[in-house]
Amino acid sequence: MIILLKLLPRVFLSRLFGRVSRVRKPRLLARASIRLFHAGFPRIDLAEAKRTRRSDYESLQDFFTREIRIDARTVADSLLVSPCDGVFGQSGEIRQGTILQAKGIPYSVADFLQDRELAASLEGGAFCTIYLAPWNYHRVHHAIGGEIVQARHVPGDLWPVNKGAVEGIPGVFAKNERSSVSVRTPHGTAVAVMVGAYNVGSIRLAADKDLGHGTTGTWIPQGGSLAVAKADQLGVFELGSTVVLLLDKDLRAACAGDAFPEPGRSVRMGEAISFRA
Repeated sequence: MIILLKLLPRVFLSRLFGRVSRVRKPRLLARASIRLFHAGFPRIDLAEAKRTRRSDYESLQDFFTREIRIDARTVADSLLVSPCDGVFGQSGEIRQGTILQAKGIPYSVADFLQDRELAASLEGGAFCTIYLAPWNYHRVHHAIGGEIVQARHVPGDLWPVNKGAVEGIPGVFAKNERSSVSVRTPHGTAVAVMVGAYNVGSIRLAADKDLGHGTTGTWIPQGGSLAVAKADQLGVFELGSTVVLLLDKDLRAACAGDAFPEPGRSVRMGEAISFRA
């Protein structure tokens, strides 16, 4: 599969699929694409959505990026919460400027963030990876309250991030297109990275909707920072992928618990997460 993907124009095909997913007319075609997608992924739970009928959605992307009711998630009374729904992948300590994408496969934090100063400031901290399945809720929220000090969009490839790719393509997260948001808190710094993947239409950030849509590089809020609360919306995957959350050493200590999140465990946005001190 990976050999075949090497031969394909991955970014072009992903962008094309993204455009197709936004088609609203003819209405019959849009409804058919939504119906087929839901049939393929019956675990999609419309009961928790603000719009509970498939016919309420205008396109496949509209269906995929659906909002949920405010009471559909409980935000834990903890310092740090999960930024999204999904399944935990690798997590652990940030050591010697690297983190793990799979057992035995490290990748560079500086390459991933494209910011060596920020990467250096995270040394000794912690990270966790959360994979979003097609049936998951695909809006990403802030894991902690504080002030956004910068956001960055890094263009790149669009490799898949399934188990085979993560175990077979070294540094795949640092190769793919991605957007990061850095939040300064009284306890330390958190960086949430939304990683694109094959057939991901795009990533949209709540703080700056142009970043990644004709704009790349670093965005600094007017005035130098922008206050956000825990569980405020951070961004949307217009077709889904992966979130990597990184904490500096001080914030890791403040969020200490019994263990790092266990790989393979399901998580919902708003659940408390913690890291070994």
